[in-house]
Amino acid sequence: MKHMDEILASIHQIPPFPQVVVKAMEIISNPQYIVSDLVEVIRLDQSITANILKLCNSAYFGLPRKVSSLKEAVVYLGTIQLRQVLLASGAKDIYDRPEKGYSYFVGELWQHAIACALMSQVLARHLRLPLDENSIYTAALLHDVGKVVLSTYVSQEFAEIEMIVKEEKLSFHDAERRVLGFDHAEIGGRLAELWKFPDSIVAAIRFHHEPEKSPKTFRLLSELIALSDGLVLMVGYGTSVDGLSYHVPHLLVDKLKLKKNDIEALMMEFQEEMDKAQEMIDVKDVL
Repeated sequence: MKHMDEILASIHQIPPFPQVVVKAMEIISNPQYIVSDLVEVIRLDQSITANILKLCNSAYFGLPRKVSSLKEAVVYLGTIQLRQVLLASGAKDIYDRPEKGYSYFVGELWQHAIACALMSQVLARHLRLPLDENSIYTAALLHDVGKVVLSTYVSQEFAEIEMIVKEEKLSFHDAERRVLGFDHAEIGGRLAELWKFPDSIVAAIRFHHEPEKSPKTFRLLSELIALSDGLVLMVGYGTSVDGLSYHVPHLLVDKLKLKKNDIEALMMEFQEEMDKAQEMIDVKDVL
């Protein structure tokens, strides 16, 4: 409450989502894009260029031979996988920013973001959900971005939030609301709006703890991100305190008609994806 105006004002001071990523995404949204145009844009950011080359040669993408040039990497990866690398590069920079408050589990924030993105894709494939794959990956990857903003302001309040979660078994976002008057999901939604992400992604971030409150048009995506978030926390890809009292949204499990055998199969497929993605998670100097 006392910090809300200050925090909302600070959102405008946060560096925008990397503009090279934004411009590159605009280019590849055109099915007839010219590879050389895309390469020229990506080359403007040495870090992102290095990311693409490193991840292109990682086990996760499993390309048949080592790729040494950016143009080759762009061609080999293809549109879907290139989007994922670009988004991961931009998101990693964002998640690395906390210096206070949430900072002691900043590495876990990134691991959890990747885990949620992979789980959401596994769920969407298994359930054959009529959702855009790019929206799924982006919303899942950025669902906790509000914690990056709050980190600047919760260094004092974090201990109180942590105590409430541990002693009262309250969920982390409910404890945030009690102490701060709002939670990271609300702030994350505001930030996604500022970055001009599509309304569907804004809603999925804003309502990933309360998908039932999401506008009906975007509810399925919000529900998918909420369920993915809960499942990856359940298997240990969480953020310390946040995972202590998080409950898998069973109403969503029932609504999506997931049975025990389905969940077990999904978890096996998800773990395989996580094992392949470990290079993506562990990169320190590049990602």
